[in-house]
Amino acid sequence: MLKAAEFQTGNGITLCTSCHKEMHEGFNGRPDLGLPVDAQNGEKLHKMERLYSILTDDAVERGLTREEFYFLSDEVLTCFKRMQGYDWADFPGARIEQAYLILAECEYGIRKSMATTEEVPVPNRPLLPGGMYLVFPERQGQQRECIVVQTYVPRWKI
Repeated sequence: MLKAAEFQTGNGITLCTSCHKEMHEGFNGRPDLGLPVDAQNGEKLHKMERLYSILTDDAVERGLTREEFYFLSDEVLTCFKRMQGYDWADFPGARIEQAYLILAECEYGIRKSMATTEEVPVPNRPLLPGGMYLVFPERQGQQRECIVVQTYVPRWKI
């Protein structure tokens, strides 16, 4: 998917040949990185999210929460953010957990489009697992307000 991640330890879950091939079907190994994840049906967002979640859980459960075991570069994380439309956002936790959280987000363009359709303001921050948007009714002469309530606690402190 992303050449820069090829030999990084945070991109290191063992897959059989057929499962690895399935992860890359759809664009012949040459995605348009300017498009949202899976826009070309090549990368399987839900599967990628799950694999990074498994890696994060494994690191925490086995006490291997050191970056040298589960490292992803700024370039890889920036690419994930850009593909999801969150290139301006910060995500908590160590790099492998950040990859999971970025991929777990609804693509920002979709979220913004849905909010606009419903005339709901779009907060300028991601909605992490377990979080919610609180939208307040319109007050006389004022626009609707929206706040983000986050309950997510990073699994891996750096």
